[in-house]
Amino acid sequence: MRRWLASLLFVFGLCTSAQAAEGVVSQQVSFTSHDGSVLAGTLTLPAGTIEKVPALVLLQGSGPTNRDGNQPPVMRTDLLRQIAEGLARKGIATLRYDKRGMHANAAGRPADPADYAAYFNWGHFVDDAYAAYAFLRAQPGVDLHKTGLLGHSEGGTIALDLSSRLQAGEKPAFLILMATAGRRLDVIVREQLDRQLGSLKPGQKRAFLAENDRISQAIRDTGTVPAKLPQALNGLYPSYSGPFWQAQLKLDPAELAQRYPGPVLLVQGDADIQVSAQRDAVALDRALQKRSEGDHTLILLPRTSHNLKPLQDDKDPGIEGEIDPTLTDRIATWLLSKLAP
Repeated sequence: MRRWLASLLFVFGLCTSAQAAEGVVSQQVSFTSHDGSVLAGTLTLPAGTIEKVPALVLLQGSGPTNRDGNQPPVMRTDLLRQIAEGLARKGIATLRYDKRGMHANAAGRPADPADYAAYFNWGHFVDDAYAAYAFLRAQPGVDLHKTGLLGHSEGGTIALDLSSRLQAGEKPAFLILMATAGRRLDVIVREQLDRQLGSLKPGQKRAFLAENDRISQAIRDTGTVPAKLPQALNGLYPSYSGPFWQAQLKLDPAELAQRYPGPVLLVQGDADIQVSAQRDAVALDRALQKRSEGDHTLILLPRTSHNLKPLQDDKDPGIEGEIDPTLTDRIATWLLSKLAP
């Protein structure tokens, strides 16, 4: 992969005294991606650390998700913020950032919607992850040889894709894949639609799924979203999203995982209704077992949602609230054991 220099543009003075008192120091930062897009993020560090520390880039899931794992005003998980602060208390630094063209980076979005296809293509999101990774490794308090990637959902696929593009000396020291797909995206989307169409008559459901299959195959073949879509699928396949979808539809996450040579931690909630513990986590687990080098661990969290929140009851969507209080401890213990001299 081409090498790019992340610009070291800091904005200090935004850390609250409460964060510092809890052993966490947060700095608002920005860095530059390959196409010149400037991306705003948060660098979270252990307070009072003298020696260089391990570090992680945190990559969020799909959609207009911000650096904390939220889609304001409709969804608030604080997943990545909770992970960042929990890991800082364990002596591990993290960098998380808003996606290109969204939230704090909204000013960078092209003014002409005709330019969206190029700006929001999959390759740029992978480039952004690389720029964040290079920026984090360049920080004076970070051990560049102990820096890795943590991806949630789609972020896990980005982590796998990025890792496959890097040369041996530049690959992340470890990967943490949380609620990450182990199968092709079209298969997972079809399952999600099938579940959401439960109230339709069998014939109607078959027709709708067949139409979705036609659309995904057309995008895979041409990189263009068909002109006429069922109204219910307009939000899933925006007209500009063809290149973004096409690149993802050609990825095999299990194959990418098998090619990565380092330690991998899989974290999966068994009540996840978006990414399957039985099919996706198992597919990744089996692929990683086939490797000749590198080990892996699977943490399966009981009664836990896609956003890694313990479910209170059968009606709980598992979006808000705190993550399992032991999760960051388990992540930190695993990570530090893999990086021990």
